Parts: sequence; C-alpha cells; structure tokens
Amino acid sequence: MPFEARRNDFAVLICPGLLGDELVAYCALRVLADELARSGYWTLRLEYPGTGDSCDLAVERSDGHWTAWQESVEAAADWLKSISGSRGVLVCGMRAGAMLAALAASRRDDIAGLLLFEPTVSGRSYVRELTLDAELHGGRVLPAGGGIEVGEFTFSDSTIAQIAGTDLRKTTLKAARKVAVFARAESRLLDECLDSWRHAGIEVTKGGWSDDLHSLVGHPTFDAVRLPTFHDVINWMTTAFPLGRDSTTRARSQPVLPVEATLRPGGCVETTLRFGSSQRLFGFLCNPETGPSPDIVIIVNGGRDPRYGAARQGVEFARRLAQAGISSLRADFAGLGDSIPPPGQENFISHAFANRNSDIRAMLDVLEKRGFRKFTVQGICSGAYHAFHAALAERRIGALILVNQPLFTLPRRPDEITYLDHRRQTPLFYLRKIASLQSWRTLIEGRADMRTTLHSLWVRGLRSLRLGSRRVGRTLGLIRKQSFAQSALSELCARGVRTLFLFSPSKEDLEMFRREFTLEPDALVHYRGAEMRIVQRMDHALISSESRQDAAAEMIEFLGKSRG
Repeated sequence: MPFEARRNDFAVLICPGLLGDELVAYCALRVLADELARSGYWTLRLEYPGTGDSCDLAVERSDGHWTAWQESVEAAADWLKSISGSRGVLVCGMRAGAMLAALAASRRDDIAGLLLFEPTVSGRSYVRELTLDAELHGGRVLPAGGGIEVGEFTFSDSTIAQIAGTDLRKTTLKAARKVAVFARAESRLLDECLDSWRHAGIEVTKGGWSDDLHSLVGHPTFDAVRLPTFHDVINWMTTAFPLGRDSTTRARSQPVLPVEATLRPGGCVETTLRFGSSQRLFGFLCNPETGPSPDIVIIVNGGRDPRYGAARQGVEFARRLAQAGISSLRADFAGLGDSIPPPGQENFISHAFANRNSDIRAMLDVLEKRGFRKFTVQGICSGAYHAFHAALAERRIGALILVNQPLFTLPRRPDEITYLDHRRQTPLFYLRKIASLQSWRTLIEGRADMRTTLHSLWVRGLRSLRLGSRRVGRTLGLIRKQSFAQSALSELCARGVRTLFLFSPSKEDLEMFRREFTLEPDALVHYRGAEMRIVQRMDHALISSESRQDAAAEMIEFLGKSRG
C-alpha cells in the first residue's frame, strides 16, 4: 500500500513463479512491491491456491491447478481494483507467473500492461522442466502422458495437458497495451513472442538484465545477498504508467484500507503476526479450530526459504499440528521471507547461519504475551542448527525437533561454511564436470566461481579429516574431553529439554551426527530425553509427499509424548 493511501490510476499485481522459482525470488519480489508502493502504486503479491501460505483449494478441484491459478489471478485483480479504486491493473509475472499474467491480460480489458521477468513462453517446455525435476527427486523416469508429482504439487494428466497447451506466442493481448520484459539471455521463443505482440499493436520494451536483478533467479546458498533496487523497472513503470490523480474520479472511488486476513483451512484458524523491534518480524499463527493450545511449536526458516518452506513443508506441518490440537507459529528470521532486516541492512537477504537467538527470543516474547507457556522449536537444516543454539541461550524452550541438522558449530571462518554446498557431491561428479564441454564453457564465460568451489572442497576435506581424527581419538581413549555437541546436549538434557533428531537415511545428512554420537541404537542412551530417528522415506528438505507425511507423523508422535 502506498504511504499516502489515495486513489491512483494504476495498481500492480505480482504473480510469482512456482516451486524453486517462487522460493528464490521471494525476497526480491517483496522489495519490488515495497519500491512500487514507495512510488505510489497500490501493490498486491499473490500466492496462488495451494502455494505459499494460501489454502489448498486447487487440490480440491476437479479441473486442476492451472484453471484455479488463472481464476485466482483474475480474482486478485478484481480485489485490488476494489480496494485501491484504480481504473487499471499492471500485472507483473515471474517465469510461470508470466504465463498466468499474459493469459489474464488476453481476457480482460482492465489490464493496462505486463511487467515480465524471465517469462516462460512455451508450456510444453515448462512441462519438460517439471518432469525432469520430478524425475530428479523421485529417482525414476516417468511414463509419458501421465500426471506428475513435483514438490508440493500433484498435477493430473489433464492439468499437465493444459499447461503444455499454453504458448505465449499464440496468446493475443488486447491492443494498445504496454509490456516490459527483462530476461537474462537471448531466446528465440521469447523473440518470436514479442514480435507477435508488436504486430498486434502492443508497445513492447525489452529491458536489459543487469547485475541488479541476479537475486531474482539465484543466489549463493549461505552468503548475505544484495537484493535488487529495480531502478530500471521503476523508471519504466513511472514513465509508462504515470499516476494521474483526477479529483473528480477520486471523489467517486476512494480507496478502502484492507483489513488483516484470517485463513481457515480445514480444522485451523490462521492469522498474521507482526512482532519484534519496530514490528519488523512476520509470521503466521496457526491455531486449532477449537482455540489455542497451552503449548505451541515454533517453526523457523530452513536455509533461505520463506517461512512456508520448500514444498510448503512448514505450512503442511502447521496445519497437521492444528488438526492434532496443537498451535504453531511459522515465522521468518530477519532478512528472510517477509521479516525486515535490521536498519541499514534492509536490502539484503541475511546469511543463512547468522545468529538467530534474538529473533527466536522475540518469537517467544510475543507468544508468551498471548498466553502460551510451553515452547517447542522445530527447524530443518540450518533452522535445526539455530533451534539447537537458541535452546542453549533461552530457558523457556522445553523441546526441540531438529530435522537433518547439518552441523553443531560453524567453521572458524564464516566463508568456510560454503563447503556444505559440495558435501553431497562425489569425486565421480567432479570428474564428469571436468569432462563436460558445457562445464568448461560455463567457466570461461565467468558463470562459475572456480576459486570458491576449490576452496569449499579444500575446507570439506580438512573438516572431514579433523572430525574423523577426533572420533578415532575418543574411541581409543586418547581424547576424553566432550565435544561441543556432546556437552551442549548434556546441558539441555540436564535442564529437562526433550530433543528429537530426525534424519533422512542419506549418508551426507547423517555424517555430522555419526561423528559426534555414532549411529548405534544406544547412541543417546546417556542423554536423557534425547532421541534420534532415521526415517527411511524422508529426504533432506522434505520435498516428496511421502517425506513430509512420514516426518510429520514422527514429529507429532514425539510431541504427544512431550505433552504427556
């Protein structure tokens, strides 16, 4: 919403991509929305049914996701016009979101233009991407002509056919529209699409892809990342769609300030929550339909993902908890998702392993004020690391659920954490890279950081050697002092903190725990209240539906024992 809540001629609807495209671009699109609002445009970021924090209406429909998503774009445009009083809407789309934006613009007279980032032109090509993604995570080749399960989606064969049948080169936009496209590389499909629109009387601007836009499509896994300023985008917007404010029209159609939304997925009531210093932190409080429970689970970010997590595992877990009678808060750390970093760092995605104790303390404070008394913190990967360290600093935490915790302490130098990027790769993987012509082309063109890769491999080797030697030393009785992980877990157990370590069967996920505690059935016998479980169908980030289902069952069973 603009700082001055008054009617303008145009409002902006932002349609994100799907799956990884949505996760990677989340913070950048939040910044874009903020910059548009500062420039005076009412702006709405959309989460389609069954994505992000939205309800799962697409899953319940016989006509599938693609139809539901198209309808949601139009419903969002209608709502945005109704609250802002704007006469026209500019729709911004990212990747597959650009396809949905263009389809809406082909049907409606009130969509004045399109702002497209890396638009997906061919639905058939996009279906191939989805299929490859599904095969990569599923470990098998999918038969042609069937449905696809990928991430949080189970697409029917009819939905796949709908997507494959979409081609922006054949999508006719209304005449006299304005379109701006920002793409990284030249593309024959995109050029053909833009040419067809120009011939139809559309004013097309093809913007350059500057370094400023890189974090829309990718960024390092762990480092702090500068977000785009969108200078070129805002300049195009203010030139192509100036904000007229005719007093006569304004008197007829004043904006209506939106109220905080309440979501009611099955068995749950979800409300937004702003908290922390200057209300800079954001989350969703999810209560059972019957009312809040006295105890609550805090679900924190894993990696750089927003609060709902990869494949929406955070949302699914929160709603399963509510159906089991347990309240939860899924919240963003500062600099991730919708939580704003500290002053002076607003335009950055924060480092994945930055200290999060103050953020978790703020979560405990706001929940305590709301009457909650027993606190469990759940995290995946880096989120598990942060939960473990927060429990050492914060005595109000009574239980921990740590999913695929990758380490207990950080390397001495912050940049050495990048070794985690390469810990899953085998020597054969790198030999194949060396033999690949495409790998050499990527290196020569400067699109690969060889120095960082070699440094990460060196650190990985040193760290593995160091941990292995310590393990041997303890086995032989040469080292009697407990490691940090052992002493820290002993401290938590002495305080009565119950801890569940949950792991996939992957050797990489088990590596650190094995070196600290072994994988024997009695590995934690001397740590009262702590247990470790290996879930056979679980993957690292809970991407597959079986993984999320089995992990949730284990976690809820653990919570049931903790409550008892």
